[in-house]
Amino acid sequence: MPFFYQQNINDTTHLAIWAIREPLSFFEEGMQLPIPIQNEERRIQHLAVRLLFKLMMPEIDLADLILADNGKPYLKGVPFHFSFSHCKGYAACAVCDNRPIGIDIEIIHPRILKVAHKFLNDKEKDLLVGLTEEATLQQLAFFWAAKEAMYKQHEQLGIDFSSDFYIPTLTTNKQGRMSAFVLHKEANKEVNLDYHYGDDYVSVTCYAK
Repeated sequence: MPFFYQQNINDTTHLAIWAIREPLSFFEEGMQLPIPIQNEERRIQHLAVRLLFKLMMPEIDLADLILADNGKPYLKGVPFHFSFSHCKGYAACAVCDNRPIGIDIEIIHPRILKVAHKFLNDKEKDLLVGLTEEATLQQLAFFWAAKEAMYKQHEQLGIDFSSDFYIPTLTTNKQGRMSAFVLHKEANKEVNLDYHYGDDYVSVTCYAK
């Protein structure tokens, strides 16, 4: 299984994306999940992201992978940070040597219009005024993926995506980096968002400045 997309964000931060084309039987050989998942598509996604992680970090033992109370996977005693994401047709994993990291991947699809009110604040909504339908969907998918990645990087519960996370600009290229802000409780911190658009998806990796 070759990596579909790889990127060294910097000297300590790396990501990989897998375009899932293999059947369930390919993943089930030698792989187990910590919780049972009956839906076949979801099961494939969860297995694929774990196999991708193993390919990136062959020294780890997947049997030691534990789910925290917030649903985030972690490994006790490892000297690095990592984050998983998956959506229809893709699995993504990011690894950082020295600081918390979050990654999310989202399909660019009109259904995002129905949930945009849950993660956009008024300033972000203003940025979308005047955009074409295609550009609007691309930017909404970016905002959604970015805030999911920020949530994973921030590692705190009780987050309101619209008010506790603020993204001041739109994306301007197929790949790039920008600043965003975590405004949750006493945090008030600035983070980096590294983004990448594929043909039908956008992935965002969040890490501290």
